Amino acid sequence: MEIIKASGERQTFDREKFCRSLKKAGAPRNVVTKVCSMVEKDLKPGTNTEQLSKKAAQYLREENLLLAAKYSLRHAIMQLGPSGFFFEEYVAAILEEYGYSTKVGQILKGKCVTHEIDIVAEKDNKRYFIEVKYHNRRGLKSDVQVAMYMYARFLDIKQFQEDTRVAKQIHKAWLVTNTKFTKKATRYAECMEIYMTGWRYPQKNNLEDLIIQKALYPVTVLPSANRFIREQLAQEHLMFVKDLLAYSDSKLAKKFGIQQTQAKKLLKEAYTLV
Repeated sequence: MEIIKASGERQTFDREKFCRSLKKAGAPRNVVTKVCSMVEKDLKPGTNTEQLSKKAAQYLREENLLLAAKYSLRHAIMQLGPSGFFFEEYVAAILEEYGYSTKVGQILKGKCVTHEIDIVAEKDNKRYFIEVKYHNRRGLKSDVQVAMYMYARFLDIKQFQEDTRVAKQIHKAWLVTNTKFTKKATRYAECMEIYMTGWRYPQKNNLEDLIIQKALYPVTVLPSANRFIREQLAQEHLMFVKDLLAYSDSKLAKKFGIQQTQAKKLLKEAYTLV
């Protein structure tokens, strides 16, 4: 049966490939076999990959919430923007969990012109100028033009910084995205020594790894976090699931204007994940 990819292209449903995606989320063999069979049974002509993923996540939640969270993490990150969160704030918060000090939305002078930088991060006498590329649907990749453009801006800033700052620091360019990079982009970055962090790139310490290693799941991964709840949490810049654990269900309900039954569900899911 044919399914529709995020790019709009039609392709035959590949059961083996689909099952591998469940294995990558850590699902044991029996769960993989069960969920694959259930999803395949539900397939209809014209089903798209997003619908496929949602159905798989639904079945996984019935088996294990943590597995479902890992499997649907990419989709949850794509919900950060429309919900009122800013992806760059989420990235900055992740970096702070790894010991970086960060500033978001900085205007910096270059040798030739000024530039707005999404994140400036510092750690171990290194200063990172970070460009963040957020996409709200699959199939979109950051290409070599994105890498070249950000590197040209970085060189302009780096020159000014080195000419004017008394305390010398090592300056690095860093490109972060919630999707993937093209092969040309990664080749260019490796050649120019640009840090690149995206979905499953690099092989180790990619975006997925950084989140899972410290359970830095966004609140959008919680099944009970509907759009209204996500927007209420966004107003307080509450991004991580683990941040909910600082509240009781009554305090959570009162602070964010949600029903206590909803607050209880959120906390139950949060404790399961974290």
